[in-house]
Amino acid sequence: MTATGSWSMGASKAEHVVVVGAGMAGLVAARLLHDSGFRVTVLEARPRIGGRTWTDGSLGAPLDLGGSWIHGVDGNPLALWCDKLGVQLVESQGDRLLIDERAKVKTREGQRKRAILGRAAFNTAMAWASWKSKALTLSKGPRSISVKEAVDPLLHASWLPEIDRLVIATFVEGSEGVQGAPYDAVSAEEWWPTEGLERNAQPKGGYASLVDDAARQLSIWRSAPVERVAWNDRGVTAILKGGATIEADRAVIAVPLGLLRAGLPTLDPLPPEEQQKALGRIGYGAGILGKIYLRFPHRFWPEQPKWFGRLPDSPDRRGTFNTWVSHVGETGLPILLSFANGATAARLDRSASDEEVKDVAMSSLRKMFGNGIPEPEGMLYPRWLSDPWSQGGYSYPGLGSTSEDREAYARPLGNRVFFAGEATEPVEYGTVHAALWSGEQTAEALFRAATGVQPSRDMRPWAKARLGAGRHNG
Repeated sequence: MTATGSWSMGASKAEHVVVVGAGMAGLVAARLLHDSGFRVTVLEARPRIGGRTWTDGSLGAPLDLGGSWIHGVDGNPLALWCDKLGVQLVESQGDRLLIDERAKVKTREGQRKRAILGRAAFNTAMAWASWKSKALTLSKGPRSISVKEAVDPLLHASWLPEIDRLVIATFVEGSEGVQGAPYDAVSAEEWWPTEGLERNAQPKGGYASLVDDAARQLSIWRSAPVERVAWNDRGVTAILKGGATIEADRAVIAVPLGLLRAGLPTLDPLPPEEQQKALGRIGYGAGILGKIYLRFPHRFWPEQPKWFGRLPDSPDRRGTFNTWVSHVGETGLPILLSFANGATAARLDRSASDEEVKDVAMSSLRKMFGNGIPEPEGMLYPRWLSDPWSQGGYSYPGLGSTSEDREAYARPLGNRVFFAGEATEPVEYGTVHAALWSGEQTAEALFRAATGVQPSRDMRPWAKARLGAGRHNG
């Protein structure tokens, strides 16, 4: 399946552009530039394309190991792109069943409403922390108070009922999950992204259809890590591992933020000092949203609702695969998806064996359904945090960072080196559609620099979408 029409921005000069990174941002930028007449070479360190949109079929059905959801379906460019490709969207709606003897009601939202004192205390603590953080901006800098500083007193408050403290822990667990970072690294001012999360959906068959469509007709070098990009006012040179070089007129750097910080690739000369400081402040790499897929011999969980789970073991023991999502509807197979969050997710990713990870996940399921449930027949557990070509999942509102830091990150170097990636998006970072937008905006900026004219957007499969999409993408 391919989207109809060209992705052209208009006629260009016959310049050569090298794009470093074949994730969503890099592929979108490369495709727009290619279809506009540029000669484009894409260099990807991995043997596959897609970056953190990775669709894997080894459990018998296509499953997304990185970005999975389209958040804020209405007006989202990914939803419009899926429509052009004929890709069905499977929506996730409804409350989550709570299967836990400690719970007083049967749904997560119902339990949160029941915990009146805990919910009020949490909301008050977060509002106070947000106000205090903003008030201290001049003396302590932006976003100086973490979620941990705001809520730790409540997690250990003897005056709160235990169930209320567990409910507060679910709020923290949710923040750690959606932000992809432990609560001591996340700003209290933006602990939870609420915009546009009313309608969420997954592309049936995964993001592979979109990745393949973007990559169509492109010259892509796989297993081609770039060690250095040298640039001056005449052009750029990409130096690959092993010594091979590629000369080009301009470059797009579309690697994860953690790699750029680690000098993969090294930029020669380096960006201005203020731009480097901005790159260092953006939240990235302290943690991860740890995904696990398990395939079983048969379904033992409820047919409905799609989402179910349990409360954390204790206020301090969170993130141990407590939320589960049935993928029977997406795959026709008895497959479950779950998530590890916060410090637990970071520890499992970096130091636990696959067997240990599976044991943690199965312990959570047995606490809900008993010891008689079957062992899984297959498992998928990507390790984005310890993966050398990602070193994290996606960016988050880190302590000390501002939206201006992301704008500084996206600033081109001498109109020769351009930057793309979800972390350059000042508002809707952490999503696949932010990566798409950044690739589009970067291609437009390069087009203007090369041609001196404004690009057209009419031919893109998501041409009608710019605003109204949601934030974070699990």
